Amino acid sequence: MTKTQKIWLWIFIAMFALPEILFLTTPALLMSISGKSFSGISSLIINYKFFLDHPLYLLFIIAIEWIGALGIFVFNINFNKNLLAVLFGIILMWLLFVFGIVYITGFSMNF
Repeated sequence: MTKTQKIWLWIFIAMFALPEILFLTTPALLMSISGKSFSGISSLIINYKFFLDHPLYLLFIIAIEWIGALGIFVFNINFNKNLLAVLFGIILMWLLFVFGIVYITGFSMNF
């Protein structure tokens, strides 16, 4: 792996990991699907009421995570790391599902 490829790999890892660590989007969605309140889980930065009031920001965060996971997925395919490629393929499908759920529930409730 060249130095440029390593830099891009770290950029994609940061694009995937930082939003998930800071905003906990996946656990929050699991809590909302199961019908439990957001009070049991808290974000490090923003209260979840903010995301309920402004779903566009949550869609933006999930889109950044998706781009980061896609970049990691492409790197794993290029370097024949099949197990990691399958793992990030599953993560991509999960984020696509999360994006769809947030879009449907967030924007349909605002109109």
